Amino acid sequence: MLQKKEMLLRKNVRLLQILSVCKNIFNKKSLAAAFTCLVFSANAQVKLETEIKITDRGLHFDGKKLNHRTLNKANNSADAYDYFFGRNISAHGDSVKVYKDYVFMTWYRGGKTDRHVMLSRYNKNTGTIATIEFPHRHTGFRGDPNIGESHNTIGLAISPMNGTIHMVYDLHAYDNNNHGGKFKDDFFRYSFSVANTADVPDSDFTIDKFVKDTSDISQGPNDYKHLTMTGNLNDADNFARLTYPKFFTNTDGTILLYMRLGGNNNGAYVFNRYDHENEKWTTFTKFNHNNQQSIGNDYNWGLYGNMKYVNGKLRVGFQQRSGDNSDKYLYQNGIYYAYSDDPNGVGLWKNHLGENMTWPLVDSDEIKIMEPGDYITHKEPNSVHIVGNFDWTVTAKGDVHFISKVRSRDMKRSDFQEVYLHTYKPSDSKKFITTSDFAGASKIYTSGNNIYIIGLKNGFPYIEKAVGGTNEFERVYEQTSGTQFDHGVVHVLDGKVYYYLMEKKSGSSMPLHLQIIDLGIKK
Repeated sequence: MLQKKEMLLRKNVRLLQILSVCKNIFNKKSLAAAFTCLVFSANAQVKLETEIKITDRGLHFDGKKLNHRTLNKANNSADAYDYFFGRNISAHGDSVKVYKDYVFMTWYRGGKTDRHVMLSRYNKNTGTIATIEFPHRHTGFRGDPNIGESHNTIGLAISPMNGTIHMVYDLHAYDNNNHGGKFKDDFFRYSFSVANTADVPDSDFTIDKFVKDTSDISQGPNDYKHLTMTGNLNDADNFARLTYPKFFTNTDGTILLYMRLGGNNNGAYVFNRYDHENEKWTTFTKFNHNNQQSIGNDYNWGLYGNMKYVNGKLRVGFQQRSGDNSDKYLYQNGIYYAYSDDPNGVGLWKNHLGENMTWPLVDSDEIKIMEPGDYITHKEPNSVHIVGNFDWTVTAKGDVHFISKVRSRDMKRSDFQEVYLHTYKPSDSKKFITTSDFAGASKIYTSGNNIYIIGLKNGFPYIEKAVGGTNEFERVYEQTSGTQFDHGVVHVLDGKVYYYLMEKKSGSSMPLHLQIIDLGIKK
């Protein structure tokens, strides 16, 4: 009740502020202008700036979903692309970044028989697009090109310090020996450019700006993939068994990369740093140990969430997948969170109260915030399902927000339950608030002191906004016509949304678009 009263008070204060501004407009102009002010002030004039088609040929998995029992039934022809895990491979993952006046996007080219790694650059000033094709082609699930693998996304970064472009792509926990040795000397795929490539003229934005692999394991004269990021093959073991590349830029302009080491219930987050002066990457550093049981924990566990660089700090938020298969959780449980006071994340890791934690982390309970499973009543082993709809962010003033979902595993049981949760801590509080008065979402973002839910409804983009530290969401933007989209990935920077989208079509080759949406934040 108290929370609702506080929310109502904030709404009234906001309304009075808007009325005051619009009254001044009425005194100086007209009733019509004042009315327009009232309508648009609440939504801060969120508006679409640009929509541009990047290509007609983004790779998509349009066939049937396979499992371990049906792998031998994959469609071998070109008319449908069967897949493992998920349908999306383009406009997916860490695939859109902004550098100066350019927007960079990675994608795989469709259809099924093509699959080349691609990099496009959109010039916001001229409206032109320049694209580079790389020789590498999506290798497919465990090396089978007839089965698409949605985990094998392309991560992308541009160094603001020297204009180099960096890409890590098409890998899922590979090493020299697994999957019959199909990935020997090719289990990690890293490509990078020479300095100042990012803002060359369109005519010079070509593959010859990227550095070839001339090492002893080079795959030929057109090999742009490197097995390590350090340039030293003796470091190869440090780059094995990795998945989900994600790049960040820290407060001093250093780019960082984080990935998951290991598997679903025995994993670690690892990260490394780019030294722009020497144009070399470090080896990976662990946020947490894997094989936790071997160093004193009761069980092994993996992480389902993200490492992010947000509000000036490297942070980690995740749900845990435990190696204990006898509890009530089928897959994930809990919400866990930590941050580092070191710009590069090398030490000074703390829990949400600012207390030092063990680093690298072994016992995840040190940083546990809450348990979504407490919001449904089931107790039987493996009866609680917590997968997806989890994300988090931190506002500029330090409000911490998590979204999550919990449901019964058996969707046909008479006492089926499903709950969407918003767990948040205002910057001036030491305690988290959890509410089920939340419609649910798959991602949450921040810009300034606001939080945003950005997604698709009936194939059209929409945006909801709340003030950080509250659960007071309002719809501030929604398209109802134009191009319909299948899915997309969002990058928010400096008050603008860069929404990289795949058009809703058919086949294994579908168009990709970029929308730039201004959030209307006053600077």
